[in-house]
Amino acid sequence: MTEADNVHRQRPSLSLGGDDWPAAAADKVVEAVGWLRAQTTDRAVLVIRATVYSLLLAVAVISAVTMLAVAAVRLADAYLPIGAGVGSATWAAHGFVGLLVAVVGFGMWGARNGSAKPFYAALLVDAAVVVAVVFYGVIAALA
Repeated sequence: MTEADNVHRQRPSLSLGGDDWPAAAADKVVEAVGWLRAQTTDRAVLVIRATVYSLLLAVAVISAVTMLAVAAVRLADAYLPIGAGVGSATWAAHGFVGLLVAVVGFGMWGARNGSAKPFYAALLVDAAVVVAVVFYGVIAALA
Protein backbone atom coordinates (compact mmCIF):
# COMPACT_ATOMS: atom_id res chain seq x y z
CA MET A 1 0.00 0.00 0.00
CA THR A 2 1.22 3.37 -0.87
CA GLU A 3 1.06 6.44 1.22
CA ALA A 4 -1.60 7.99 -1.06
CA ASP A 5 -3.91 5.03 -0.52
CA ASN A 6 -3.41 5.33 3.20
CA VAL A 7 -4.41 9.02 3.21
CA HIS A 8 -7.41 8.27 1.02
CA ARG A 9 -8.68 5.71 3.51
CA GLN A 10 -8.32 8.07 6.47
CA ARG A 11 -10.23 10.93 4.84
CA PRO A 12 -13.93 10.88 5.71
CA SER A 13 -16.34 10.56 2.84
CA LEU A 14 -18.86 13.34 2.13
CA SER A 15 -22.28 12.07 3.13
CA LEU A 16 -25.46 14.08 2.78
CA GLY A 17 -27.65 11.72 4.73
CA GLY A 18 -27.76 8.86 2.36
CA ASP A 19 -29.94 8.50 -0.69
CA ASP A 20 -32.92 10.44 0.74
CA TRP A 21 -31.21 13.83 1.10
CA PRO A 22 -33.45 15.47 -1.55
CA ALA A 23 -36.55 14.53 0.46
CA ALA A 24 -34.96 15.79 3.69
CA ALA A 25 -34.03 19.08 2.02
CA ALA A 26 -37.56 19.44 0.64
CA ASP A 27 -39.00 18.76 4.11
CA LYS A 28 -36.79 21.51 5.58
CA VAL A 29 -37.95 23.97 2.89
CA VAL A 30 -41.61 23.07 3.51
CA GLU A 31 -41.07 23.46 7.26
CA ALA A 32 -39.43 26.88 6.80
CA VAL A 33 -42.21 28.09 4.49
CA GLY A 34 -44.84 26.86 6.94
CA TRP A 35 -43.17 28.67 9.82
CA LEU A 36 -42.91 31.88 7.79
CA ARG A 37 -46.57 31.62 6.80
CA ALA A 38 -47.60 31.07 10.41
CA GLN A 39 -45.65 34.17 11.45
CA THR A 40 -47.00 36.46 8.72
CA THR A 41 -50.03 35.46 6.66
CA ASP A 42 -51.91 33.53 9.34
CA ARG A 43 -51.58 36.41 11.82
CA ALA A 44 -52.67 38.95 9.22
CA VAL A 45 -55.74 36.86 8.37
CA LEU A 46 -56.58 36.59 12.07
CA VAL A 47 -56.33 40.36 12.58
CA ILE A 48 -58.43 41.10 9.49
CA ARG A 49 -61.11 38.61 10.52
CA ALA A 50 -61.23 40.06 14.02
CA THR A 51 -61.59 43.57 12.57
CA VAL A 52 -64.41 42.57 10.21
CA TYR A 53 -66.32 40.65 12.88
CA SER A 54 -65.90 43.52 15.34
CA LEU A 55 -67.30 46.01 12.84
CA LEU A 56 -70.26 43.73 12.11
CA LEU A 57 -70.90 43.30 15.82
CA ALA A 58 -70.71 47.07 16.37
CA VAL A 59 -73.25 47.72 13.61
CA ALA A 60 -75.58 45.06 15.03
CA VAL A 61 -75.32 46.41 18.58
CA ILE A 62 -75.90 50.01 17.49
CA SER A 63 -78.94 48.91 15.46
CA ALA A 64 -80.35 46.89 18.34
CA VAL A 65 -79.89 49.72 20.84
CA THR A 66 -81.53 52.19 18.46
CA MET A 67 -84.52 49.92 17.89
CA LEU A 68 -84.83 49.29 21.62
CA ALA A 69 -84.83 53.03 22.34
CA VAL A 70 -87.47 53.68 19.68
CA ALA A 71 -89.63 50.85 21.02
CA ALA A 72 -89.30 52.12 24.60
CA VAL A 73 -90.34 55.65 23.64
CA ARG A 74 -93.27 54.39 21.57
CA LEU A 75 -94.44 52.12 24.41
CA ALA A 76 -94.13 54.92 26.94
CA ASP A 77 -95.99 57.31 24.65
CA ALA A 78 -98.79 54.83 23.93
CA TYR A 79 -99.36 53.14 27.26
CA LEU A 80 -98.09 55.28 30.13
CA PRO A 81 -100.09 58.20 31.48
CA ILE A 82 -97.34 60.79 31.13
CA GLY A 83 -97.94 64.16 29.58
CA ALA A 84 -101.68 63.61 29.52
CA GLY A 85 -103.75 66.67 28.76
CA VAL A 86 -100.97 68.61 27.01
CA GLY A 87 -101.59 67.55 23.43
CA SER A 88 -98.90 65.48 21.80
CA ALA A 89 -96.99 64.07 24.73
CA THR A 90 -94.15 62.44 22.83
CA TRP A 91 -91.74 64.81 24.51
CA ALA A 92 -92.84 63.41 27.89
CA ALA A 93 -92.18 59.84 26.70
CA HIS A 94 -88.70 60.86 25.50
CA GLY A 95 -88.02 62.50 28.87
CA PHE A 96 -89.30 59.49 30.79
CA VAL A 97 -87.17 56.99 28.87
CA GLY A 98 -84.21 59.38 29.08
CA LEU A 99 -84.65 59.60 32.86
CA LEU A 100 -84.66 55.82 33.18
CA VAL A 101 -81.53 55.48 31.04
CA ALA A 102 -79.79 58.30 32.95
CA VAL A 103 -80.51 56.64 36.30
CA VAL A 104 -79.03 53.36 35.03
CA GLY A 105 -76.04 55.29 33.69
CA PHE A 106 -75.43 56.92 37.06
CA GLY A 107 -75.70 53.49 38.69
CA MET A 108 -73.10 52.11 36.29
CA TRP A 109 -70.87 55.11 36.96
CA GLY A 110 -71.12 54.46 40.67
CA ALA A 111 -70.31 50.77 40.13
CA ARG A 112 -67.09 51.49 38.21
CA ASN A 113 -64.94 50.79 41.29
CA GLY A 114 -65.96 47.14 41.51
CA SER A 115 -69.07 47.10 43.68
CA ALA A 116 -72.29 46.37 41.77
CA LYS A 117 -74.54 47.79 44.53
CA PRO A 118 -75.03 51.23 42.90
CA PHE A 119 -76.06 49.56 39.65
CA TYR A 120 -78.59 47.33 41.40
CA ALA A 121 -79.89 50.34 43.33
CA ALA A 122 -80.37 52.21 40.04
CA LEU A 123 -82.30 49.29 38.60
CA LEU A 124 -84.53 49.24 41.69
CA VAL A 125 -85.16 52.98 41.39
CA ASP A 126 -86.09 52.54 37.72
CA ALA A 127 -88.44 49.69 38.56
CA ALA A 128 -90.06 51.75 41.34
CA VAL A 129 -90.58 54.71 38.98
CA VAL A 130 -92.17 52.51 36.31
CA VAL A 131 -94.44 50.80 38.87
CA ALA A 132 -95.46 54.18 40.32
CA VAL A 133 -96.33 55.56 36.88
CA VAL A 134 -98.33 52.45 35.99
CA PHE A 135 -100.24 52.57 39.28
CA TYR A 136 -100.92 56.26 38.75
CA GLY A 137 -102.33 55.41 35.31
CA VAL A 138 -104.52 52.65 36.69
CA ILE A 139 -105.83 54.91 39.46
CA ALA A 140 -106.45 57.75 36.98
CA ALA A 141 -108.29 55.38 34.62
CA LEU A 142 -110.53 54.11 37.41
CA ALA A 143 -111.39 57.57 38.69
